[in-house]
Amino acid sequence: MRMLAAALLALLAAGCASHHRRAFPHPEQMSGFLEDYALLRQGGPNEVQLVYRNPKADWRSYNAVLLEPMTLWRGGQKSLDPIPKEDLLRLLSDFQSAVRTRLGEGYRFVDAPGPGVMRIRLAITEAHASDTVLDVLTAKRGTGRPHPAGEGPLDAETRRFIERAVIEGDIRDAQTKELLAEGVDWRPRTAPVLTTWAEVDRAFAFWADRLCGRLEARTGAR
Repeated sequence: MRMLAAALLALLAAGCASHHRRAFPHPEQMSGFLEDYALLRQGGPNEVQLVYRNPKADWRSYNAVLLEPMTLWRGGQKSLDPIPKEDLLRLLSDFQSAVRTRLGEGYRFVDAPGPGVMRIRLAITEAHASDTVLDVLTAKRGTGRPHPAGEGPLDAETRRFIERAVIEGDIRDAQTKELLAEGVDWRPRTAPVLTTWAEVDRAFAFWADRLCGRLEARTGAR
């Protein structure tokens, strides 16, 4: 079940001018999604909280993206059950849509590895590598029906999940599987509490813009 992994609502920092950092987490406190947490270092201003970039990566050789389906997990059997299923589907759908929309402004999407293709994996999670059981949900098409809350209030269990979740992701050369970059992000403790779906979607858009803007600067896209 350890396909993708990890982590949402660092995203959900409505602003990131001020990064109040946690202590550097031990690998056992992370989800186990990334292969090597020892590579990570604290990010600088307007970066994700923890980051690694391959110093040998030829970023300007990449012009296309293979974006894997996003996944949401939580430690513990049936641990996602308290959160409404429609909320889980919406979190994944809205997150994936925000990233895909922003990436599409600078890159073409492909479905298979090839020259100049980056493979990007992202996920939402509240899990630890020490968890013996994970409850996992993979991004897919929703029911097609509007979410009953619209842009309104979040369910209490959904809000609690968002407050504790983290985002992890990596970027690799799709052909060689060479690691180009990886990162972990979470909401600063001083970030305003998210109470509505409208706020969640704005936070997704903000995070996607920050991620893609830095990627474009390195690859020379747009």
